[in-house]
Amino acid sequence: MAYVVMVDTPGMTAELYDKSGEMMGMKGRPPEGCLVHIAGPGPEGWRIVSVWSSLEKAREFATTILGPVQAQLGVAPVKPPVVWQLYRLDVAPQPSAAGNI
Repeated sequence: MAYVVMVDTPGMTAELYDKSGEMMGMKGRPPEGCLVHIAGPGPEGWRIVSVWSSLEKAREFATTILGPVQAQLGVAPVKPPVVWQLYRLDVAPQPSAAGNI
């Protein structure tokens, strides 16, 4: 089972998002435990939708890596569970399309 986490980050901009990725050493790749990461402008700053292998991995990333970087950049921290919207995700394995080529 996986979990979808949708977060709005007030005050986050494209520039700050890019800078935070550089500071965390994760530019272009998701953190450990994050299976999918999608981000872009949202209604209140920046919206991030991610799929995590576990809620523990998501919370660990938010508190030990993301939080300190956001503090350095002056971005309000995302504090679960107040801001987080969590969804359980059941994924059925799909046959590989490679065999059909």
